[in-house]
Amino acid sequence: MEPSELWTSLIQQPLFLHSGDAMLLLDENGNVVQFNEESSRLLGIQIVEMLSHPFKLLLKPDDGNSFMSHLQGALRGLSSNMEVDFSQSSGQSLQLSLRLIPVESSGGKFVYLVLRDITDLKRALQLIEHMAYHDTLTGLPNRTMFQIQLTQLIAASFNKSVEQHFAVLLIDLDRFHIVSDSLGHNLADLLIKQVSDRMQMLVGSEHIVSRLGNHEFAVLFKNIESTHSIVEKARKFHEKLLSPFFIRDREIIVVGNIGLAFYPQDGLDMNGLLLHAATVQVMEKENGEGMYTLQHEDFTMKALKRLEFEHDLRKAVEQDEFELFYQPQYDIQNNKLVGVEALIRWFHPKHGMVSPAEFIPLAEETGLIVPIGEWVLRTACLQNKAWQTAGYEKLSVSVNLSLRQFQKHSLIGDIVKILKETGLDPSYLELEITESMAMDNVERVINKLNELKDLGIQISMDDFGTGYSSLQYLRKLPLHKLKIDQSFIRGINEDHDNAAIVTTIIAMANHLRMEVVAEGVETIQDLQFLLQQNCQHAQGYYFSKPLPAGQFERILLKKEPL
Repeated sequence: MEPSELWTSLIQQPLFLHSGDAMLLLDENGNVVQFNEESSRLLGIQIVEMLSHPFKLLLKPDDGNSFMSHLQGALRGLSSNMEVDFSQSSGQSLQLSLRLIPVESSGGKFVYLVLRDITDLKRALQLIEHMAYHDTLTGLPNRTMFQIQLTQLIAASFNKSVEQHFAVLLIDLDRFHIVSDSLGHNLADLLIKQVSDRMQMLVGSEHIVSRLGNHEFAVLFKNIESTHSIVEKARKFHEKLLSPFFIRDREIIVVGNIGLAFYPQDGLDMNGLLLHAATVQVMEKENGEGMYTLQHEDFTMKALKRLEFEHDLRKAVEQDEFELFYQPQYDIQNNKLVGVEALIRWFHPKHGMVSPAEFIPLAEETGLIVPIGEWVLRTACLQNKAWQTAGYEKLSVSVNLSLRQFQKHSLIGDIVKILKETGLDPSYLELEITESMAMDNVERVINKLNELKDLGIQISMDDFGTGYSSLQYLRKLPLHKLKIDQSFIRGINEDHDNAAIVTTIIAMANHLRMEVVAEGVETIQDLQFLLQQNCQHAQGYYFSKPLPAGQFERILLKKEPL
């Protein structure tokens, strides 16, 4: 068969004529022998001008060389695929898939070249890949991408003769849920976007900022010169983060809790580094030291102790290792016992009595504070009812509510259930909240407190004076009592500032027709000062330290403090 007859035979194939794909017929030199209509439309050129010319001239030089290699393979009978970037004469850029199919007969060797536009497919795949590894709101790398980048840095360090140093910085936006609840999700998203933009600006292009979660971010500091320089960067980073953000017409300040970990001294793998940074972050939040880092020895000791205590705290709930102590409250104007505060104590089987200052923050963080708080409430109500049944004078028992407890949707129902189970009249239960809890979505707090008040339960604000509650909201809260924090009572006769604060709180509470309880009364001088200022109630070591239930019954018999 003559070559022209072979071409005619090949190009008259139904597949060539009617295929929806662009197809070309090439000779063994890669020259265009024939083409179908779809190829002209796809490539945006009149391919008739390319007849007898090499197809590779339509491609970029690198792609052209690769194409000729694939062509040689096709001429040896091997089908193959490749992808190329192609620019139409109009300037539009396409990504094409090329399929080379060998055709061999007695008349010579030819190659079908099938072309497909995969531009949209490639863009879709790129978008899917980007979404898999990036945060949709900020465009930052997400947790998955952060872990990949961190793992790659660690692996690269192992493969280098000179040890590479880098650092991981974790940032958690403290109490962001309160901002989100007050602003709404749309404005909260704008705030997160502004935070991420500021972080990227502060860090620069040489380091990587990632968003790990709703209000969690991370920074990878690559190729650092010294730990000191990164600690200073973290300090400045923290300061800049505290500058106000402006969302519509609102000015918002965001507090970031920061923790640092350095490779290799703080961990040789991803888990070790992140655990170290997270532990530093927690300690920064609790202590506010502004150091952002720990010596490895300190970390190991504190981290192990923390893990041990968390494990033991979970067991303590199950194994009934807690006990309630009771501290009396007196009407100091009439020298009369009027109430009692229930205070939890943990008797650790190995460490003995553990201070609430140690385990309560851990319980808050782990969520164990909810079952512990419910145990305290039930036990206090049972004990108070038992005292009343035994014939002792009826007193109110006050119980501290944690933030997590207070935020539970089922709080009211849980309290009603406990009161029914224990048989305690609601009027003999007092619940203590803190200023920070009261300022967490004020309108919702007011509604919940009113529900408790309607049940006959008394509400007091604990540690008053240490927070930032607004007087405008304070008078709207259905409070029965203000408890003045003991830090203002200590040395009240020597510290004129504390004396002025206590005097003001007592006068304000009396004006608002609220009772006042002064905590931490330790001396007769403290008591005399409070009496002079017309303070009604007090508690503290001057009267009695917190006592187990059995010992407290002696006070119930006595009734009077003096």
